Amino acid sequence: MRNIKLMVYLNLIFFQVGLLESMMSALIPEMIHSFQVGYGLASVMPLAYYAAIALLCIPAGMIGSRYSSVRMLFFAFMLALAGVFMFVVFLSYQASVASLFLMGSAAAVMQVTAMPLVRKTCGAENLSFHTTLNQLMFGLGAFLSPFIYSRLTSGMLSGERFFPVNLLRHVVPGGFEWTSAYWLFVPSIISLMVAAVLVRFPEHAKDRSSAQTGKNGTRELFRNRYVIFFFVSMAAYASCEQGIAAWMSEYFQDVHGLDPLTEGASRLSLYWLLLTVGCLGGMLLLKFFESRKVLAVSTVCAIASLLFALHGGTHVSGIAFPLVAVFESVMWPVIMSLALNSVSRHHEVLSGFMFTAFIGGALGPVIIGSMGDRLGLGISLHYLFLPLSVVLSVAFLAKPLVNNKRITIKN
Repeated sequence: MRNIKLMVYLNLIFFQVGLLESMMSALIPEMIHSFQVGYGLASVMPLAYYAAIALLCIPAGMIGSRYSSVRMLFFAFMLALAGVFMFVVFLSYQASVASLFLMGSAAAVMQVTAMPLVRKTCGAENLSFHTTLNQLMFGLGAFLSPFIYSRLTSGMLSGERFFPVNLLRHVVPGGFEWTSAYWLFVPSIISLMVAAVLVRFPEHAKDRSSAQTGKNGTRELFRNRYVIFFFVSMAAYASCEQGIAAWMSEYFQDVHGLDPLTEGASRLSLYWLLLTVGCLGGMLLLKFFESRKVLAVSTVCAIASLLFALHGGTHVSGIAFPLVAVFESVMWPVIMSLALNSVSRHHEVLSGFMFTAFIGGALGPVIIGSMGDRLGLGISLHYLFLPLSVVLSVAFLAKPLVNNKRITIKN
């Protein structure tokens, strides 16, 4: 490890992205109620977030070759702050869509800037392990978001007096208590801006002279069938993960009659918690087994758990739906590391290309929501088996140039 402080800081960035992304999912039932919109219009909100990621990832990677990582991160933090303030000040459906687009733009710049730094710091042979650690931090932030939302909203509605509820009552209007959690993102984002000054980043001159961001490299990647395959696979994973996160709480309300503020939020929080816990298991498995084998077994288990979630009773579904996250936890880091280690050059452009695939996170909720308006949410969630099948194919078709470093036990 060449720069421990930098690696810790990069993991905190993924933690912040997890906070932003999960809060959006937790608030969808409240947005449907407050803005009086249907499933289809509600699904446009996560669409705006992921459309921003899809549009900005490749340009962010190319612009990042001209400016330092610190400047890129500061720009991302300013976008995030602008999105948060727009969300909590202009309380309307249209403003929420615009604010989520800004927050998605910020997440794109943060992640595209951070991923090449992770690879430089840990080395290619350790990338699958450290991308799983990034996912661990992302999942931890995502786990805390619904808990923060539920605690603050319940405290404001019940008239409790504790910090920061006392302060938030002066800025949050009545009927919109569910927006209070977004105010806490302001100090967390500012803290990341301050911390960036204290961390030593690699010399930017090395990145500026790199041929990885050239037009020829971009064309070469787009013509590589494995790159396209990994792009589709990453989009499939994002579609599945966000399809579950966006509609799980609403599913429990519609199908099982559970309150989204309490039972729904707690199960969504458990989903992100298990995504985090699963990363710990994934990091351990990747130290002993080849990453493609880990991916294959995890995907088969995710499909089985989803079957129980959609066809079991309230108790079984309440366990099986969040349990899918345990098996999803290794999908993103393994697909990302396999993609980066399947080409010998142009890794920075490829990183932006792979993060662009998170447009699948927008398409999944839209497809499920649109189908749900016509067929019901219980039927439309069966769509998730399709992206899981695509992810499973990666385990058999990927041919990395560098395999993950493993511990060999000698007799």
